[in-house]
Amino acid sequence: MDLILDFFLVSGIVIIAIILLQLFKVKHKELPQKVLIVLFLLLFFVAIHFYALLHNIIWLIHLCFLPNDITTTILGPLLFLYVKTLFLKEDGLVKNTLGHFIPAFLFALGITIPTMLFNIFKIDTLAYTHTNFIRTIIRFESLYFTLYLFISLQLLSRYRKLSKQKYSNLTQYDFNWIKIMFLSALFIMSIDIGIKLYESFWGDLSWNADYISVLCMIVLVSFLGYYGVNQSKVLLPSFLLNKEKALNIEKTKDKTLSPNKKEEFETLKHKLEQVLHTDRPYLDEDLTLGKLAQQVSTKDKILSTLLNQYLNTTFYDLINKYRVDAVKEKINLDSYKNYSLFGIACECGFKSRTSFNRIFKKHTGFSPSEFKNNTL
Repeated sequence: MDLILDFFLVSGIVIIAIILLQLFKVKHKELPQKVLIVLFLLLFFVAIHFYALLHNIIWLIHLCFLPNDITTTILGPLLFLYVKTLFLKEDGLVKNTLGHFIPAFLFALGITIPTMLFNIFKIDTLAYTHTNFIRTIIRFESLYFTLYLFISLQLLSRYRKLSKQKYSNLTQYDFNWIKIMFLSALFIMSIDIGIKLYESFWGDLSWNADYISVLCMIVLVSFLGYYGVNQSKVLLPSFLLNKEKALNIEKTKDKTLSPNKKEEFETLKHKLEQVLHTDRPYLDEDLTLGKLAQQVSTKDKILSTLLNQYLNTTFYDLINKYRVDAVKEKINLDSYKNYSLFGIACECGFKSRTSFNRIFKKHTGFSPSEFKNNTL
């Protein structure tokens, strides 16, 4: 068993070191990469700490005790901050999120540092760190981290929805991997919480159950490192982050728009339809809300309000509806008979085979191949 643990821990240390090396090699680091550096440094020390525990290397245990002990309390706020850095401007972002790190600071000041000093110097006044009360507090770390995983998942879901109001293609901004990582972490934490509950009622296990969480963490670290190091950043305009403008839009336009506003939107709607039919901007795979707003001679904020509040749709859904219609028109034309289905999709503005198949079926009820066969 020790050999297996040793292999996974050494592998984890090497993997994390490689990821850190990649991050440090980036010349112009953006905030998401800086947050990842802090995160991976913490996880690096955690892996080394458990390696030292496995081999009873006392000096190395003391050296890594502080970062290892605070990781569970600081990891949740760090992941929360990381999600925000992928979507928002950097100005004031860290400052506005500092409050989330206060519990980790208090935990380090009141428990971690005194515990470390007691373990090294055996100071009697610090013996309180080994009482049952403190052990109970420590057991709540997993619940605290789990809470932040839920909060971060909700935040990610919110930002992904808002992204559809600005971008017509989300291929390069696919954050599904973060969702998978968070859900996997929730599963791991549920196991960890179950073990801690068992130990609270029936006593400690004969082996260190934390190794399970650490080994799973190494797998997740590899996942995060592979996808996260070069992740594209999505900047969402501030008006999309306004709850009244983007999240709580009234579904009934008659109740929210004055007659003058409805007339203005009706004019803009006709202009938008004319541009879409004549200029076919949706064929541009990198079309954004801002680009389309320029073509209809309006501001992106006004166009977003038109789509969301007056037409009850999103920019992403509208543009992809036109792209699907374009595919349907070309799918059986002789001039496209040598094209693959995805080749036609690319001609119509799609960038990803997976998203094309999903969007096409959503709008037609058929897969692209089924639709083609049914129209022959």
